Amino acid sequence: MTLTTVAAYFLIFVFFIIERLLRKGKQALSLKPGVADAGSSPILWFGGAINLLLIIVAPTLNTYQIGHWRNAYIGWVGLILMLGGIVMRYWAAKTLGEFYTRTLQIIEGQEIVTQAPYNLIRHPGYLGTSLIGIGTALAVTNWVVVLAFIVIELASKAYRIKAEEKMLSAKFGEQYKDYSSKTWKLIPYIF
Repeated sequence: MTLTTVAAYFLIFVFFIIERLLRKGKQALSLKPGVADAGSSPILWFGGAINLLLIIVAPTLNTYQIGHWRNAYIGWVGLILMLGGIVMRYWAAKTLGEFYTRTLQIIEGQEIVTQAPYNLIRHPGYLGTSLIGIGTALAVTNWVVVLAFIVIELASKAYRIKAEEKMLSAKFGEQYKDYSSKTWKLIPYIF
């Protein structure tokens, strides 16, 4: 097992601790999805479970030369992406505060948050977790794992974003439409 793989495992552990500490209040900790969730939470959780399994299996795949990259720099790039993703996710969660929940739901008194990073990206938390996931896949230096992560990340996040934007549009109407016209969904100047 490489140093970057061990470091990736440690950063995943740190991420889970940070995630738990950032959630405030009963609704934020609840795993019960609202109607607007449209099954997106179980899809994210299932995709995350598959990704974790892939990360655990990656050293074995590498031992048998299945998808292994023999370039240590790729692993270090992955760790940098992971750190950037953790910072982005933390920033997004801290900015949302009490509105930061595990499932799609509107909390009483919720409003559209437009402070940075939400002034540029509508879903910076998802960008953060995608960077963590892809960075982790790179850190274990296995291209099979990277490809699987990219497919799982794109599919699950696209579905989640669609459900979330539908929920927010229904709740905030023109105000959300105006906010959406001034921001990017996930990646500035691209998407």
